[in-house]
Amino acid sequence: MGHLETQHAIEHDVLAGSPVSGLGATAAGELVIAGGGGDLVLLSVRADSAKEHSTDGATSRAAVTAFLDATSEVPDDGDLETHLVVTDGARTWESDDLATVTTATATDPTWLQLQAAINNARDQDK
Repeated sequence: MGHLETQHAIEHDVLAGSPVSGLGATAAGELVIAGGGGDLVLLSVRADSAKEHSTDGATSRAAVTAFLDATSEVPDDGDLETHLVVTDGARTWESDDLATVTTATATDPTWLQLQAAINNARDQDK
């Protein structure tokens, strides 16, 4: 966590040394963090830690506009899986790639390790 304008960062060891494999935010402003070890953590800002930060309104609006221009909502009748971007941090995985992956290392994200194990088990059943 930290302050972007001053480039001040504070390290929080909430996953006990496990690398972060996914990050998201809730509508309430909480962070959802997935760890490489399969952990899922919900982080909230403590009420007593709130501080005043000056925010440049134009900068904030520009960031929000850029985000909205680059994204779209999933239609109510849409298949969520077709709208997700699946990545291991180095590569973006397409559905066809995921259907055929059979190897993963301990340093790969948990979801990739599980997909490789599932595909190996499926291939053995054929």
